Amino acid sequence: MPDTVPDNLADLPVDLLPVHSPSGTELWTCDLHGAVYPVQPILAPSPLVLGSVVSRSQVPLWLPWPLPHHWAFSGVAYAGDHHTGARATVVAASGPSPFGGEGDLLLIAEEMGIGLGARFAGLPGPDPGPIFEDTVAHAKVYASGRPTPMWSVPDTGDRAVFVGEARGMWLWLVLWPALAGALLYEDMVLTDLRDAGSEIAQLPVGSLSPRFFG
Repeated sequence: MPDTVPDNLADLPVDLLPVHSPSGTELWTCDLHGAVYPVQPILAPSPLVLGSVVSRSQVPLWLPWPLPHHWAFSGVAYAGDHHTGARATVVAASGPSPFGGEGDLLLIAEEMGIGLGARFAGLPGPDPGPIFEDTVAHAKVYASGRPTPMWSVPDTGDRAVFVGEARGMWLWLVLWPALAGALLYEDMVLTDLRDAGSEIAQLPVGSLSPRFFG
């Protein structure tokens, strides 16, 4: 975090914008965006950490269920605080890419306008924009048993990004490398981990995904 703030806050990277803790109210604030939900520190993946986020989340925590062969849970993050609970969540999974090498997947659920999904997708705004208006869906997943159309977001560089809506929230799938987007053409089944109960303890756990920090 810089010691001084540029005159034009729009020129400062989003992840470096100053966020002010509550003072007299329960809202965190940003000089550019107003009231915001703070992103909490990212911890090493474990069933205990995941269960803690699940217990306080107001939004889904999506994960392929079962995980693809040789894939593992590789981290969780959320935006919110101890008063609001999680209002946006990021669950990571990592494993072999369909075309060789290592693959990474981030699954983001968030309320409209928070912008965490767009941040990991590499987009400048808080939401995906008008990609739904002119095209039919490019893929489909099953989210808690419901067929969920997903649209491919163009021009995202080294990653494949798909976005749709599930349980009244944005659902983002961000995959590295871009070719790993082929995973979505296999009717991926997603489970909201809030519904998983004690089965969370049985998840295979890997190393913390580097995609939280890229």
